[in-house]
Amino acid sequence: MTMHIFGMALTHEGTFSNNRGENEGNTNTLQKIIRDGDMFSTVSAEAIRYALRDGWQRDGETLNRRTRDHRKVEYGDREFAPNEWPSRLDDDVLGFMHASNDTVSRRAPLEVTRAISITPWTGEVMHNFASPGSNPAVTGDDPIPYSVEVHHTRYQFGFALTPESLGRADNNTDSAHDGREKLRRISATLNGLASLRRVGGAHARYFADYSPEILILRVTTDPAPRMLYCFEPPEGVGAIGVGSLERKLGGDIDPEELIVGASVDIAELRDMKTDAGGRIVDEGPWKGAILTGGVKDAVARCVERLNGRAP
Repeated sequence: MTMHIFGMALTHEGTFSNNRGENEGNTNTLQKIIRDGDMFSTVSAEAIRYALRDGWQRDGETLNRRTRDHRKVEYGDREFAPNEWPSRLDDDVLGFMHASNDTVSRRAPLEVTRAISITPWTGEVMHNFASPGSNPAVTGDDPIPYSVEVHHTRYQFGFALTPESLGRADNNTDSAHDGREKLRRISATLNGLASLRRVGGAHARYFADYSPEILILRVTTDPAPRMLYCFEPPEGVGAIGVGSLERKLGGDIDPEELIVGASVDIAELRDMKTDAGGRIVDEGPWKGAILTGGVKDAVARCVERLNGRAP
């Protein structure tokens, strides 16, 4: 049966804004959606994928698309040659589509959801002045007024990775990678998601940490994730909740499939007892899940679990 890795990430708390893209007049706007009757800010999956590729570039991975100063995209192969794309991590994991030949395409083994804030946006706007000359469209020597919508919150997003598809063309059962290389690419992908930096317009003026502070991974043969957007905000000052996930444990989700990495308090996992390997031993719905002290540990445990299997 095909193995899948599903994940839910909750970013560090911060003051987020969008410094590129949409604007209304001289106001840089956040993207927003209506959820449960309230307005929440959101960041696109494309922005997360861009940040993942940016991290791979920083780490020296072999890529097809590279950016210069976050402005110009440079291609190694615009034609996505069938004997070449498996060697490039971004084409393999993130997929591709030829601009003028839609038969030359690859569905991404990694799928990413939109990131959604865990608290509603209540209309916060910051007013600022840019230095004279910073905007070529504005002449004169006076500071340039502008406004920025901001949101102090955390973002949650989910992802799915099907390791079996790595290095494998559509309708082909053979992969260009052996088990060791697949495992390395899984590790590079999960570690990249655990170390995201510039997402959704993050800028030197408005730096915020998009890396996860909580990461829940599920290694399973179940084709459905069943745990997307499972994080709930604390009531006042308190622990993050995951009640919607807990209600599925023992039924739709086997707790032994879960690896939880968290450096902040999770209400449902508070004071849980674990054995020497980090496995929860308390009787209850979480029994058998792995609980680690951070997201990097969770990734390492996930890769360790996959090692020795045939992804």
